[in-house]
Amino acid sequence: MVVGKSTISPKGIDALLAPAKKSAGVSPDAPPAQCKGPFDGKINSIFRVTYDATPDPVTFILRARVSEAFRYEGIVKEKILFPILDGTVDLRPGGGLRGSIEAILDARTGSHVFSQGKPPAIPVQNLYHYDESCVRLPYLFSVMDFLPGTSLYEYMEAKGVKNKRLGDIPAPIARVLEAAFMDAGDAMARLHAIEFPAFYGAITDIGDPSKEVDWKRLFAARTKKLVDEAARWPAIRPLLPGFQRYFDASLDLIPEHDTPVLFHNDFQPQNFIMDERTGKVTGYIDFDNWQVGVKEQEFVKMQYWGLRELDPAFERAFLAGYARHQRVDKDFLARVDVYKAAWFLLVHNFEMDKVARNERNVTVDERFPAAEKYIEEIERILGK
Repeated sequence: MVVGKSTISPKGIDALLAPAKKSAGVSPDAPPAQCKGPFDGKINSIFRVTYDATPDPVTFILRARVSEAFRYEGIVKEKILFPILDGTVDLRPGGGLRGSIEAILDARTGSHVFSQGKPPAIPVQNLYHYDESCVRLPYLFSVMDFLPGTSLYEYMEAKGVKNKRLGDIPAPIARVLEAAFMDAGDAMARLHAIEFPAFYGAITDIGDPSKEVDWKRLFAARTKKLVDEAARWPAIRPLLPGFQRYFDASLDLIPEHDTPVLFHNDFQPQNFIMDERTGKVTGYIDFDNWQVGVKEQEFVKMQYWGLRELDPAFERAFLAGYARHQRVDKDFLARVDVYKAAWFLLVHNFEMDKVARNERNVTVDERFPAAEKYIEEIERILGK
């Protein structure tokens, strides 16, 4: 079996899973009953490994970060996130936040398994094991539990609901979708209820007063860096002066002081695992890019990947779920457009970088727009 540029046997995968088997209570001598993969993503290579444990089979997800185009911190990011989600890490002033983060960063291997007494703010996987040493495998890797169910994206594809009016969708399917989107809105709001003392350029800086940054300046600097990077690519180059004018004129929409919240950074239907009968979202996955950010950023991918081709009733359901815990003001959607334009520039650059590094994955990438499609989306926003 191939993991990135490495070859590994099923026995080798079982050896990688030994600490996770211990954390999950699986006998160390139990051999894998089934090993499927790799399922190659845009960033990670993934295996699904099942053990015939007692009383029920146990399935693990082994995820190795194989992409050299990955643009965030070089750690298994859930090792910081999950202790925040269940309150193990205290974010309040005077709670020893920096010391907690440093202790987590110093641990190159470990786990975080949730207990009934300290459940996470939203349903997520257990982190049974992570390894950042790049010794046992030449990549960062993590082992989590497999969440059974169907992604909301798969459900929508199977039911053919895109670009259909609500009245043309069978009522039972519409009810399931409305329930799922309302659940997702509620979950996003719960994530945004987790607030940090300040903004930071990287999650590895959380709790360090010397690394606190001004959000507006950070966002402007990050966007300028994206513009400079985009200038490498001839197809988008003529658009950049207009983009810069739009961005400069829109920057006043960004508050001088905003609230730093937990930002999933890929909150969209492919990452919502649901019960097809009820629409209940039973788990949220893929926090590989999470950051400290602002609420409006989270709506970018949700609108683009999740709601853009659906009847407005489902966006209303999503916003109703969000409104259970969070408030949306009159300039909210205008700010979302500013963040959306910057994100389209980022993913354009990312796609071009993958091409330059020969990291294209046809099986995965065919589900996503090519780089030129993101140029069209930027032009649409500038045209407003």
